[in-house]
Amino acid sequence: MGNTLAQKIIARTSHRNSVSVGEVVICEPDVIETIDLVMPHYIKTLAEHGVHRFRYPERIVVFADHEVPSQSPATAMMKKRLPRQLEELGVRHFYSEGRHGISHQAIIEHGHVLPGMLVTGPDTHITTLGCVGALSPPLNYEAVQAMATGEMWLRVPETIRIELSGVPPPGVMSRDVAQWIIHRLGAQLCDYRVLEYGGPAFAALDMDFRMTLCNVAIDVGAKAALVEPDEVTAAYLRSRTTAVLDMTRSDADAEYALVFRQDLADFEPMVAAPPSPDNVVPVSKVAGVKVDQVYIGSCAGGRLEDLRAAAGVLRGRKVHPRVRMLVIPTSQEIFANAAREGLLEVFVDAGAIVNSPSCGPCYGNLAPLVEGDVCIGTGTTNSPGRMGSTGASIYLSNAITASVAAVAGEICDPRVFFARGEL
Repeated sequence: MGNTLAQKIIARTSHRNSVSVGEVVICEPDVIETIDLVMPHYIKTLAEHGVHRFRYPERIVVFADHEVPSQSPATAMMKKRLPRQLEELGVRHFYSEGRHGISHQAIIEHGHVLPGMLVTGPDTHITTLGCVGALSPPLNYEAVQAMATGEMWLRVPETIRIELSGVPPPGVMSRDVAQWIIHRLGAQLCDYRVLEYGGPAFAALDMDFRMTLCNVAIDVGAKAALVEPDEVTAAYLRSRTTAVLDMTRSDADAEYALVFRQDLADFEPMVAAPPSPDNVVPVSKVAGVKVDQVYIGSCAGGRLEDLRAAAGVLRGRKVHPRVRMLVIPTSQEIFANAAREGLLEVFVDAGAIVNSPSCGPCYGNLAPLVEGDVCIGTGTTNSPGRMGSTGASIYLSNAITASVAAVAGEICDPRVFFARGEL
């Protein structure tokens, strides 16, 4: 019996020829990703236990992402001290304001994550990094130990294979596919399993699409998600790294817990309604809900595919006078490309607010919602209180659906506009 890609990655990083599902192994991650807001706390915790060095400082990559720019003197001071602390510890990869982006996006753009790698870090949506064929399970409190020792433990997970074919219809984006799949499979099937994506559709699915698919896997308890590396992967990475790419894939006779096949042509625009990201329904089920805020951004929905889609809706239109709309590119690279394409001008002309790359509203530290507010957007989660008041309601959708709501002042089925030739 062959091995899945996840098993091969775990075997290599645990210095084993092979591993079996259910085994507990000690691995050495190739990269540890973290951010400027938590790194000072990790350094302090280690120092309190007499640890003043990392085993592999060259494997640690730190980004400014959650709060850019700083929103308090305390945060500003913490960030001011951090570069010297990292330098003393031998951490060379630090991307501060101006070179930054939400870490799960920017670390890919800077070429730190490659196919076949094991990557970990303390943020749940690090599963995004599976877009290039890496295995990226999140850690929580154990992240500080992983930095100190260069090791982490894993129970080898089963893998669910998801085969996609066809082409999505107008109005359907990667977010709809991702949300529908996690809803269809559910937490009972996905818990502590790897979601492995493949199939003929991927020859035409770019890295933005792949990132979104892998990003939302955590919402049903998946340990990680990854897309088999292919020529699309290689083409994306060739301009970002000179490293030799490991294009290893699962064996043809690999054993899966489940193989799930779906034609993209069968999808429709979906919305995750309150109170959880797996409460997924067709957009028609929530049409007519009036909105106060629209948010295009986050590590799940602020990429170029999302900004282009939003601009396509807003071009020549205005944001509804009752609605405030925020557009926050996921990284500096995306921000710059959006500017070159004229997308930012479209947003400003329509009456939207454009902010610098950060987690922003998705983190709850920008444009907080108040009691009774309704927001629809491309953020990562809609748990009560995520974006402010626990009395606010958050709907998650693709960028087209969210932008149509910004213009209409209420949630609408975007396919109506496509049918009339208006989009």
